[in-house]
Amino acid sequence: MSSDPNPAPAGETITALVTGVGDTVGQALIKALRQSAVPCRVVGTDRDELSVGFQWVDQSFLLPHCSHADEYVRELAAICAAERVRLIFPGSESELELLARHAEALRSDTGAIVVASPPEALRVGLNKWETCRFLKRAGLNYPGFARLDAADQLEQLVGEVGFPLIAKPCRGTGARGLSLVKSWNELEALRGVDREMIMQEYLQPDHEEYSVEVYTRKNGEQVGAISYQRRQLIAGDTYRAKVALHAAVEAEARAVVAALGASGPCNVQLRLTDRGPVTFEINPRFSGGVSMRAHFGYNEPEMALRDLVLDQPVPEPQLRQGMVLRFWEELYLEGDRLDRGKEGTPAFANACLAH
Repeated sequence: MSSDPNPAPAGETITALVTGVGDTVGQALIKALRQSAVPCRVVGTDRDELSVGFQWVDQSFLLPHCSHADEYVRELAAICAAERVRLIFPGSESELELLARHAEALRSDTGAIVVASPPEALRVGLNKWETCRFLKRAGLNYPGFARLDAADQLEQLVGEVGFPLIAKPCRGTGARGLSLVKSWNELEALRGVDREMIMQEYLQPDHEEYSVEVYTRKNGEQVGAISYQRRQLIAGDTYRAKVALHAAVEAEARAVVAALGASGPCNVQLRLTDRGPVTFEINPRFSGGVSMRAHFGYNEPEMALRDLVLDQPVPEPQLRQGMVLRFWEELYLEGDRLDRGKEGTPAFANACLAH
C-alpha cells in the first residue's frame, strides 16, 4: 500500500463522509458525529436529491445507486479526494459490501478509510443462515434453525422446538420479509417465496430482547459494550428502549464479536431465555441505534475517528442510563432551502467533478 496521500494534521478538523444519508442509519451517523468530542466536518452522499440528510451536513453530493458499482466508486473517490475525506461511514448494507471490496484502493488513491469489518465477518454477519451456522460452530448459544428448502431440517427443527417459528430472508435488513409461522400449513405456504429463507426457533420471552453494541479497535481490543432492552419495535427498528447495564447479554455479545473477528462497530441482537442469552442476529456494521448510543456515552463514530485517523487510545466510555423514545418529525423546505433540496447540495455543481 502506498503512503497516505491525505494525512490529517494533529488538531485539524477531520472530514468524515456518510453515505446513504436519506435513510435511518445514515441520518443516525450524522447525529452521532455531531455529538463527537473530536472536531469533524461532515460530507453526506445519497442518490435522492431530496434526502433529508442533505439538510444536516456541511457538504452534500448526489451519487448513483451502488448497483452501478464502477460509476459509484469512481464518483465517490473523486469526492473523497476533493473534499480531503479521512473516514467513510457506510450508511447501508449494499454500500458497505461494495465499499469494503474497494477499501484498499480508496485508501491508497484518496487517503479515505472505509469503516468496515473484514470480508469474512461481513459474509457471516450479513447472512442469517451463515450467522446461525457460525454461532453453532463457535460453541455459542444459538436458536434452532433450518433452511426453508430443506425438508429434513424443517422436520427436525419442528420436532425439537415446535411452533411458532420465525421465518426470515437469509439476506435482508430490519423486519423486511419476516413472519411468524404457527403451523405446517403456514410453513408450506411460504415455499412459493422466491428467495432464500431461514426458519428460526421463536425465542421467548418477548420482553427480554436486547441490542448490544461492541466496538473493536484496529488492534483487536474491544471498547466495552452498551446494551438496551428493546421495549417496542416498529418494522424491525427500536421504537422504545431502556438503556442500562445488562451484564449477561453484554458478556455474550462480546464473546460473539470476538469469535466473529469483527472490526469497528458490531451490533448483536439477543434474547435472554431460560437457557441464557441467545444471539439471533449479528450486524457487523453501524446500525440505526448509533445516535441513541452516542447520547448515552457510547459514540462509535468518535471511536473510529480516534482509532483510525488520529491513532489515539479510545477512552473507556462513561455510560449513562435512561429511556429512548422515538417519534416522527417533519422537515419543511421553503425559500432558499427549497432550492437547496431540489439541487441536493448547496454546491451541487461540484458534484460534476467526478464526470
